[in-house]
Amino acid sequence: MLFYSSAMRRLFARSSLAIAVSAACAANAAPVLEEVLVTAQKRAQSAQDIPVAVTGLGGDQLDKLGFENATDVSAQVPNMQVSGPYGDVQPIFSIRGVSMSDYSSNQASPIGVYVDEAYLGPVYSHGANFFDIERLEVLRGPQGTLYGKNTTGGAINIITRTPGFDEGPSAYVKLGAGKYGATTAEAAGEMELIPGVLSGRIAASAKRNDGYVEIVGKDANGAQTDFLGGRMVLNWRINESWDAVLRYTKSGNDSLSTPPRNEPRTDVRGPLQGDSNGYIDYIGYSRPSRGLDFHETEANRVGALVTNTDLAVLTVNYNADNYTLTSVTSYLDADYSQAADTDGSPNGLLEITWGSDSISYSQDLRFTSNFDGMFNIIAGVFYSEETMDMHNLYDIYDQIPDLRVGVSRPDNIPIFPYLLDFGQLDQRMITEKTSAAAYTQMRFDFTANFGMDLGLRYTRDENRLTYLNISRLTNDGEPVGSYVPGNNTGVDNGWITLPLTITDLQDLLSDPLGSLAELLQVGYTHGPYTTASAKQLEAVENEWTGKLGLDYRFNDEWMVYTSISRGYRSGSFNGGVYYEERPLETAYAAPEYIDAYEVGFKADLFENSMRLNVAAFLYDYTDQQFINVVNLSNFLENAGGSSIQGVEAELWARVTERLTLQLAVGYLETEYSELTLANTETIADTDDTVDLAGNELISAPKWNYSISADYDLLVLESGYLSLNVNANFQDDQWYSAYNDDNGYGEIGQDAYWLYNARLSWYASDDSYSISLWGKNLADEEYDVYAINLQAGFGFDQYLAGEPRSYGAEVTLRF
Repeated sequence: MLFYSSAMRRLFARSSLAIAVSAACAANAAPVLEEVLVTAQKRAQSAQDIPVAVTGLGGDQLDKLGFENATDVSAQVPNMQVSGPYGDVQPIFSIRGVSMSDYSSNQASPIGVYVDEAYLGPVYSHGANFFDIERLEVLRGPQGTLYGKNTTGGAINIITRTPGFDEGPSAYVKLGAGKYGATTAEAAGEMELIPGVLSGRIAASAKRNDGYVEIVGKDANGAQTDFLGGRMVLNWRINESWDAVLRYTKSGNDSLSTPPRNEPRTDVRGPLQGDSNGYIDYIGYSRPSRGLDFHETEANRVGALVTNTDLAVLTVNYNADNYTLTSVTSYLDADYSQAADTDGSPNGLLEITWGSDSISYSQDLRFTSNFDGMFNIIAGVFYSEETMDMHNLYDIYDQIPDLRVGVSRPDNIPIFPYLLDFGQLDQRMITEKTSAAAYTQMRFDFTANFGMDLGLRYTRDENRLTYLNISRLTNDGEPVGSYVPGNNTGVDNGWITLPLTITDLQDLLSDPLGSLAELLQVGYTHGPYTTASAKQLEAVENEWTGKLGLDYRFNDEWMVYTSISRGYRSGSFNGGVYYEERPLETAYAAPEYIDAYEVGFKADLFENSMRLNVAAFLYDYTDQQFINVVNLSNFLENAGGSSIQGVEAELWARVTERLTLQLAVGYLETEYSELTLANTETIADTDDTVDLAGNELISAPKWNYSISADYDLLVLESGYLSLNVNANFQDDQWYSAYNDDNGYGEIGQDAYWLYNARLSWYASDDSYSISLWGKNLADEEYDVYAINLQAGFGFDQYLAGEPRSYGAEVTLRF
C-alpha cells in the first residue's frame, strides 16, 4: 500500500492549483455545480450519492465539448483510453489498463457497451449510436452484479433521448462543416401523438469526410467517414402503473478504410545486400526511402469499410408504490466488412478482407424496490443469444519475395518456395453463444450515514463452434486445398520445409527418425479442398461474481467507500488463423477474471461550488485474453496472471459565474506476473519461447491527465459567448505484451498532449447557437494502434491518430 500514498501525494500536488483557485473563489459565494443524475445502478441517483467510480456526461456538457464520437469521451475520463484504428465505427476501449488487443471480430470487449440498457456484443456496433444522446456514463472497474456480461474492465452506458409529455412539440437541427471536406447534419423532433398518453421522437444523423490519410497516386483519401443513422422512439403511458418505451435505431457506414503506415524492419545494409537505404519489408518495399509524410501512405488496394446496424429496444415498467418491475428486450442485427490494404504499400504483400454478421437477442427482467426501511433490493434474470458468422480472406504474397531477405534473415530461406504461389487463406467460422444469469444487489442502510451493498450474480455461458473451415485458394479465388479440416500431418503450419536452417539441422541430428518422418511430408500441409466443417466444439462455463461494498457519509458533503468485487469475461474461440484442427483446450481461450479492491471518497465542497472524487484500486487479473501474432498465424491466448494498481481523481470547480474548471488525473502501475509467448525472432524454432513476466500491460499509460475550462467571454441580454479549451495527456504506452523485447521496441507510443478548443455563441432564449472548433491544435503526430508483423512480412504496422482539424457548426432549436 506504500504505492498508494506516494501516488496520491503526486496526484494531489498536480491538482492543488485548481483546488486553491476554487477555495479562494468559494469565499465569494461562487455559484453551485449542477447535480449529475445517473442510472449506473439501474435506478436514477445522483452520481455523488453512489459508492461507485462513475463519470456522467450530460447532453449540455457533451455539446460544449463538441462531442462527436467515442474517442471524445476518453478525454474527460481518468484512466480511460479510446482508439479508433478502423475509424469511428469500431472504437476499442481501455479502462484502468483493461483493454482488448484482439482485432478478430468474434471477440467481445472487456468493456461492456450498453445502449438504453441493451448490451452490444460486436465491437463494430459500438460506434453506431452516438447521436441524439441524453447522457453518457462510464463505470470504471469490474461490474460483476448488475451488468455481468463481459465487463471485467467497466461499462459504458449510452442513454438516448426519450420524448416527454406536457411540453409541446420541439425540434433541433445541427449543421456543420470542417477540414477534410467534413460535413455533419443532425436533427430530431418530438411531439405528443396522443396527449398525455403517447409521444414520439425521430432523430437522424449524417457524417461525412474525405479522410485524413493521403494515398499517393490515388484520387481518394483513406480513413474516411460516411455515416448515416436514424432513430425512432415511442413513449407510451399505458395507465397510471404501466409505461413502455420502444426505440429502433438503424445506422450504417460506407467509406474507405484506414490504410496503415508500413515501417520496414528487415535490415539490408551492407555489401552482401547491396543497399544503403537501410530497411525493407519482405517484398522489398522501403517506406522511409519514399519521403512520405506521417499521414501519407501508398496502397495498391483502397477498400471499403462497411457496417450496418439495426437495434430495437423495448423497455416496459410496472410502477407500484414501493417497487418497479422492468423488462428490457433487445434485438441486434449488425454486419461488418472491410477490404484492408494491411501492408500499407503499393505491393501485394498482405491484404485482408474482413467480414462478420451477428444477430443477437437479449431479455432482462428485474425487480427494483423503493422501500421506506433500511433494506432495498434489485433482483433479476437475464438471457441472451448470439450467432456470429465470420468470413475472412487473407491474400498474401501476390509478388515474389525480395531475395535479400534471405541474407538478412536466413530462417526465411526454406519458406520462400511456398510464398511464390501461396494465394489466399479463406477462413469461415460460425459461433453461437447463449448466456443466462440470475442476479441481485441488496442495499442495507444500517444508519442514516452507514450503508452496505451486497451483490451476487450466477452466470451460465454456453459457447459453441458450429462451423469452421480454413482453406487455401489461388489469388483468383479458385480452391486449392483445405487445412481445417484436411491437415493430417500433425504440423500446425501452412507448410513443412526442407531442413535448411541451423535449427532444422539440430533437430535432425537430435531426432533423426522423427525429422525424417516429417521430411517425407515436405510441402503444403493441407488436404484436398472441402467445404466441410471441423469437429464442432462446445464450452460451458458456470461462474459466480459479485460485490461487497461499504460506505459512510460524514455529512451531506463527504462520503467514503470501499468495495471488493469480482468480474468475469466469458471464454472465446480463437478467431485467428491456424492450420490444424484443434481440440477444445487449444481452440478456446479460457475465461478471464478480475478480483478488484477499491477505496475512495466523494466530496461536494465550498457550498457545492467544487466537487472532488478520488479512488484507489488494486486488481488481481487472471487469464487475461489477448491475441498473439506468430508468423502467418495468430492465436487467442491467456496470460497466466497480471496485476493493476492505480489512483484517479476528478475535480470540478465552479470558480465564478463565468468560469468552470474540470481536472481529471489517472495513474497506473501494471505488470504481467506470469506470461510466456513465442519468440517471433526465431520463426524456424516453433518451440522457442520468451518469459515476459514483469512487462507492462497493453494500452496502460502510467499517467494520464485531462484539463477543461469553460469561460463565458461575453454576456449580453441577447446571449453569451463561451470558450471551452481542453487538453488531454497520455503517457508512454505499449501496444504489445512484449513491450521492448524481441524486436517489439517500436510497438508503442511515446507520451503526447492533445489540445482542443471550441468558441460558441448561445442565444439567451436557446433558439440557436453558433460554434467554431479545433481539435489537435498542435497537430501532434501519434499512433493509436501498432502490431509487429516482422516474422511473416518484415514490417511493423501502425495506424495514425487524426491530425489537426477544425470547423464550424450551427444549431437551431424550435
